[in-house]
Amino acid sequence: MAKKDYYEVLGVSKDASEAEIKKAYHKLALKYHPDRYAGKSENEKKAAEEKFKEINEAHSVLSDKEKRQNYDRYGHAGTEGFQASGGFEGFEGGASSIFEDIFNTFFGRESYSQRTRSASSEWEPRKGEDILIKFTLNFKESVLGTTHQIVLELDKACTNCKQTGAYSDKYISKCSTCKGKGIVQMVQKSFFGENIYTRTTCPDCQGRGQTITKKCPVCLGKRFIKKKETISIEIPRGVQGKQLRMRNAGNDGWYGAEKGDIYIEIEVKKHRYFQRKGNDIHVEIPISFLDAILGNCVEVITLEGLEKIKVPVGTQNDDYYTLKNRGCYLGIGRSSRGDFYIHFQVIIPRRLTEETKETLKKIDQGSNWSPNHDFIEKNKGILKE
Repeated sequence: MAKKDYYEVLGVSKDASEAEIKKAYHKLALKYHPDRYAGKSENEKKAAEEKFKEINEAHSVLSDKEKRQNYDRYGHAGTEGFQASGGFEGFEGGASSIFEDIFNTFFGRESYSQRTRSASSEWEPRKGEDILIKFTLNFKESVLGTTHQIVLELDKACTNCKQTGAYSDKYISKCSTCKGKGIVQMVQKSFFGENIYTRTTCPDCQGRGQTITKKCPVCLGKRFIKKKETISIEIPRGVQGKQLRMRNAGNDGWYGAEKGDIYIEIEVKKHRYFQRKGNDIHVEIPISFLDAILGNCVEVITLEGLEKIKVPVGTQNDDYYTLKNRGCYLGIGRSSRGDFYIHFQVIIPRRLTEETKETLKKIDQGSNWSPNHDFIEKNKGILKE
């Protein structure tokens, strides 16, 4: 099956900047990360896994200047070791390149350009790894904001060896196998008897170009140590289930490079009382039939606490009262809010004392008001319609 266009995979234009490509990649990588599909079906997991691989493949090409130039010029062939002219360094002829591509296809070897870049970038400063965490907020926190303290185990650059991984500099030496280049050259016979020159990562130093005879006693040669840190997460008001990013708060980078970022995926718990519709909040409160008739004051639970309101005289069941600008914020950093709707549920008592019954009978007899009688009088001919 033909590969998809890498620009289409990331959803960017062909003249997209590096920043646009990076932003698109982070958004899609978070969306299709396997951790998000842990509780899904096997088909969903597999589909997400394939999409995640596709996104990473596209990013690995478009984020690399040389790979991107080759891809723009030659398509997918440009990312698989194809070269427009000449061969590998020190060799001539397109035939060697062609046969090498065939050899790589059959035996799964990476291209020369991939190997050399891997080796040369081993000791270059690189941004630290990003961290994705999932956070559940209650309804009030998602609207008004909050601060949470969490403990994370972060990768910290080893200060003892300055990320060399060695006990000291005298225990670091140039790799004798690759002579410090990080790559070794191999000669293979093609199916047609020609010599195929391939380069691969040095098996002794794993592309570093150096070997360590005595490891750092602190990081044990890993160049990072694990350290627990308490991170303060500021949840802004109006976040409402969006993703947040804390820049340079993640794992340490390599050789002085900036830290990775922390991405916070927010989920908001449903509430049994507060119901959100758009940016408005709706609640239901019970009131007595006397509150409804007389217009008494009642208490309402709002996001800011208890509040007294006056029920309009003659309130009917399901009528509502509005608190303006007391709903959800219209976005992060916004001061405007939706409204807070209070729906009245008029409750009729099932049992009354005899004294209360007598009092109500007197009121009823003196009021000369019967909605039922009025309705019947107005609709006597309803069966003839």
